[in-house]
Amino acid sequence: MRYTTYLSYTIMAVFAMVLTIISPLVPEIARSFSLNLAQSGIIFTANFIGFVIFILGGGILADRIGKKPVLIFSMIGFSLGLSLLPLAPNFEIACLVMALIGGCGGVLESQLGAIITALNPVNTSFYMNLSQVFFGFGAIAGPLIAAAAISWGYSWQFCYFILAGLSWLLTLSLLPAQFPAIQDTDKIRWNGFKGLILDPRFLLICFCMFLYTGSEVGGWGWLSTFVKTDLGFSVTQSSLAVGLFWAAMTLGRIGCGPFILRYSTRTIVIILAFFSAVVTAFSGSTTGNWSWLVIFLMGFAYSSIWPLLVAFGGEQYPVYSGTVFALLVGTGGLGSTIIPYLIGIVGQNAGVRIAMISPAVCFLLVALILMGLEKVPRRSIN
Repeated sequence: MRYTTYLSYTIMAVFAMVLTIISPLVPEIARSFSLNLAQSGIIFTANFIGFVIFILGGGILADRIGKKPVLIFSMIGFSLGLSLLPLAPNFEIACLVMALIGGCGGVLESQLGAIITALNPVNTSFYMNLSQVFFGFGAIAGPLIAAAAISWGYSWQFCYFILAGLSWLLTLSLLPAQFPAIQDTDKIRWNGFKGLILDPRFLLICFCMFLYTGSEVGGWGWLSTFVKTDLGFSVTQSSLAVGLFWAAMTLGRIGCGPFILRYSTRTIVIILAFFSAVVTAFSGSTTGNWSWLVIFLMGFAYSSIWPLLVAFGGEQYPVYSGTVFALLVGTGGLGSTIIPYLIGIVGQNAGVRIAMISPAVCFLLVALILMGLEKVPRRSIN
């Protein structure tokens, strides 16, 4: 099963490359399709609309027929989308293909989390956080690939052809992988699904995922545009800024590893959420060389919130793992559909600096909700 674990980490890294390369390429994509700032936000929205639409169906299906066939079909769809996006003749078709990429990517991310949890039932939070370290490596590589390609005169389409090739190779690598057998407790039933979506505590954890993931994607998604329009960064510098953000995310996840083994998951997330609120509130006022420090601190603050929130939800609700992870990651995807688009509207009307500050409210809400979560009743989901 070690092969499956590390293959899961590798797929997570490539998924991250696909996700984060969007930010530095948004200005290039917008230019090729003649889009304004608000319209550019639809690129993120299309990606995460697919994410939300596909992810729940993928989770339920994984709990019925097994995770391996669902992952293989998702990888095929993911690879096909990456191959077709550079060939899109207009923005409408590009959005449809982006939705396919986002949908298949969402199934991959949620089910890989469920697989890693099943393969590592002891210290689950540690291994989920480790998976996000690999995610971080890919997230750093994405903007660097974009920076190198654009600076060398290649188009944004070229970047997606590279990613498509990597994705097809990983699809083939999935075929010999061994996966945990479906447990009877994982076979979702209507009463279990109904219990989950009516449980107040689970819904609040999902809402935290909505707020955090949407704010994180909004933060790094609009970062490249912010530093180019308000700080005068070049295409290469803006790509490096996104790379620095993800390098800090990765370092933060590595640094959180020892603390995860000593302190509760909820406590660590509360501290990081408060830290994120403070740093984000300052992000829009930064100027000059100080901007590099603020970008680093944003990545460091955001670092382990996503994997620890997912792990926390999985620990609270260990049955129906495929569906639980799909709902958690799916509500995060819903946040990523809505919040970055709203940030784009704020940026269009009030300026990108104000837009960069706005997610601070969401991070503060995450911290406050988790502080009071133990007082919220939970219901049986069997």
